[in-house]
Amino acid sequence: MNEHTIVALVATKGVEDFLLNALTGLTRAGVDPRIIHVARPDNAADEIDPVIVNAGAVVHSFAECSPSLEALPDGYVDYGTDAFIARWLLDRYRHVVYADLDVGWLADPLWYLQFVAQVFSLAFQTEACRRFPPVLCWEFISAMAAPVTQQLLDTMLSEHDARPPDRPLVDEQSALDAIITRDPTWLRHIHLLSEGLFLNGLGYRNLVKDPASLATMHGRLEPFVFHANWTVGLANKRALMSQTGTWLLGSG
Repeated sequence: MNEHTIVALVATKGVEDFLLNALTGLTRAGVDPRIIHVARPDNAADEIDPVIVNAGAVVHSFAECSPSLEALPDGYVDYGTDAFIARWLLDRYRHVVYADLDVGWLADPLWYLQFVAQVFSLAFQTEACRRFPPVLCWEFISAMAAPVTQQLLDTMLSEHDARPPDRPLVDEQSALDAIITRDPTWLRHIHLLSEGLFLNGLGYRNLVKDPASLATMHGRLEPFVFHANWTVGLANKRALMSQTGTWLLGSG
């Protein structure tokens, strides 16, 4: 078991620019590219591997994690892939921080998440919804190699495997939400990351220059990441990240 923290990303064909943007943001924030692990299907190697290698990050093929993952189609990763890859990495690394490629990295959060991991085996970005249990964001996770982490990932994967063939697939976000809603006691093991430090898409205004406050403010918001969710489609995500200064590749 490797004791150091790693960052895990998953990339498929058609998201090369998002991968490059994520790697650029991570390295600009001070994250050592040698601890960034990117998993991709073999059929995307020609497009994805040069981006990973040029950044100095580590390449993993889906087949390395499980031969069954190579059967997935191109485009967005199907249900179970991210969970399986996270599970596979946690068999090898003590602490895995998994993020989607539409996360913009404003500062290095790893030291913060390492402190959190001393108390909580799991930490999730949360969504700004008026409900309890809260909506956890599957797309930004800090996970320790602990029994409760393995249990949660195995539960997600087993529920997918138990789905009747005539029932439509649900995404990992929906599956996670259903598990937590059904049994909120999972939250005993989960730290809810501050929405001021780990901004979701609805918080984009915090990164856009607004008129000065009418009151004298003492302090300012200093988020670690911005996640361009709550919008659909790659073009909309590029636009939102451009607006917030988290798209680092020029014009989106």
